[in-house]
Amino acid sequence: MPRYEGREVDREMVVKDAKALYKAGEKKWGTDEKTFICIFSERSAAHLAAVDSAYHDMYGNSLKKVIKKETSGLFLHALKTILLCSANPAEYFAQVLHKAMKGMGTNDTALIRVIVTRTEIDMHYIKAEYLKKYKKTLNEAVHSETSGHYRAFLLALLGPNQ
Repeated sequence: MPRYEGREVDREMVVKDAKALYKAGEKKWGTDEKTFICIFSERSAAHLAAVDSAYHDMYGNSLKKVIKKETSGLFLHALKTILLCSANPAEYFAQVLHKAMKGMGTNDTALIRVIVTRTEIDMHYIKAEYLKKYKKTLNEAVHSETSGHYRAFLLALLGPNQ
């Protein structure tokens, strides 16, 4: 069954999931990864954001801190990614774009993937987050990191600055 992706959230289920994550992580010796996998893979973005908030209210820690403490490696990275995407997808993609253009060289695959796939979905939000977080427009960053027809294509997809 595909996971529900709507904005409605069942508050009882949110509290139940927050308790289950606490029992699977902070409360026990070791970590019950299966509980984390189940909740993080089967719940909607809106539900995960609500669980994060409820967890903080109930136990005083953010799920991000719990994940960092209870998991590691690629599993940690995957859980942090879905959590950040559930809370603020535009901020997540702004970070991915910044990382793709930061330092020596450009991760062109990541740059193309995000710009092409998000252009008609939420690029105006990503551009706003990028400006807020990095004090430079995304268009300026792409212009300085690319050239030729490639630059013209990406800038055309991005559209004018806000």
